[in-house]
Amino acid sequence: MNSAIILASGSGERFMGKTPKQFTKLAGLPILVHTLKVFQENKNIQNIIVVTNEEFVDLVWEFARTYSLSKILRVVAGGETRQESSRIGIDCCDKNTGFVLIHDGVRPFISNKTINQLANSVKIHKAVDTVIPSADTIVQIDKNNYIDNIPDRTLLRRGQTPQAFEYQLIKKAHEDALKRNIQNSTDDCALVMQMNHPVFTVIGNKQNMKITYPIDLHIADKLFQLRCQPSEENIYATLLEQFSDKTIIIAGGTSGIGKAINTLLKPYVKRLYALSRKTSPKFDITNYDTIKNTLKTIWEKNKSIDYVINCAGDLIRKDVEFTSVEEWDHIYDVNVKGTFLLTKALLPYLKKQNYGSIMFVGSSSYTRGRAGYSAYCSSKAALVNFCQAFAQEVSTYNIRVNVASPGRVDTPLRYRNFGKEDPKMLLNTEYVAKKILSALLQETTGSVFEIA
Repeated sequence: MNSAIILASGSGERFMGKTPKQFTKLAGLPILVHTLKVFQENKNIQNIIVVTNEEFVDLVWEFARTYSLSKILRVVAGGETRQESSRIGIDCCDKNTGFVLIHDGVRPFISNKTINQLANSVKIHKAVDTVIPSADTIVQIDKNNYIDNIPDRTLLRRGQTPQAFEYQLIKKAHEDALKRNIQNSTDDCALVMQMNHPVFTVIGNKQNMKITYPIDLHIADKLFQLRCQPSEENIYATLLEQFSDKTIIIAGGTSGIGKAINTLLKPYVKRLYALSRKTSPKFDITNYDTIKNTLKTIWEKNKSIDYVINCAGDLIRKDVEFTSVEEWDHIYDVNVKGTFLLTKALLPYLKKQNYGSIMFVGSSSYTRGRAGYSAYCSSKAALVNFCQAFAQEVSTYNIRVNVASPGRVDTPLRYRNFGKEDPKMLLNTEYVAKKILSALLQETTGSVFEIA
């Protein structure tokens, strides 16, 4: 029997957040849940022991129920050091355990390939570490900060987890460590090596990063998006498989990006609704009644709303000095209030069916205001913040909320504001549409998909 021990009792001091990093949301789920789901689905793992902070034991059991993590055997309180938490996990394993894989709960990108490699190798070598080559030169310094040695980089590896062990071997290694008064080791392999037992290595994955600092969360979010994206050549097959029997609404679907999405989907999707002020019945993103009435009609006809893509937006290119109050209000009515109105009208239906996916089309200008269109830039920044907050509010209803953030796109809206531009400097609407549909298929929520 193979057991996975997931260490999730860190305090997160370096992460500098109120919530310990293992419970921070990444792509709509707590980081720890992403990690646990990989082990839950792996056939080489029979049960899971979670070692966490005492005050979060009940929360982890709640995760087990909410996300169907049936392999979790025990959730136990950890110790003051990593070594103590690891030992507690080992002591709490089932008596029939043959091998254990010990893994950091804040490494959510662990792959099934690595787990399978470890499960096979540990049967032969009894102790196995996951490592990756070092791209950097490593220097060894003395106590005065002078370089003392530069080891041969070809023989150096960066350690990761999981680390796999024969159960009785790692249990004895921890017992021997205590006898030797070793109490703060940060690596289980080191304890095994103290017994003069060799440790084999398997090559892991560079993406199997440990989320330690706040910047790591931003990197992890992008990695999660890249990891889930279908390949470009398979996009049409994916469209057929995922969208053909769905009810899909495109707000702002008669021009620009929305029109391109409608063109791509139309041959495959029977229940496709491209809506705008030009369609009948009229759909005005700034008018709550038209939104409610249209959604009601679609719901009554189909009894489902699977995907909603909001491409409705507007841009007025003027400096603040020359922008009227009415023009400013108009931009916010379309780009921000319209987002709220559509979301509010949609929510009862998505909650009723207990699933759904909403993709809002934003702009790369959300990251930094640009002279000449402050209303537009600030409204797109507000859109991103709204969507990320709303994604957290509805995650328990299996509703995904994301933002697609393209760069400059060759649309009629842009032409009206900028005139004729070099087409090589602009993104094609069909290209952007494919990227949005690709993002729509991902399991993430609360993410910003940047399209360039």
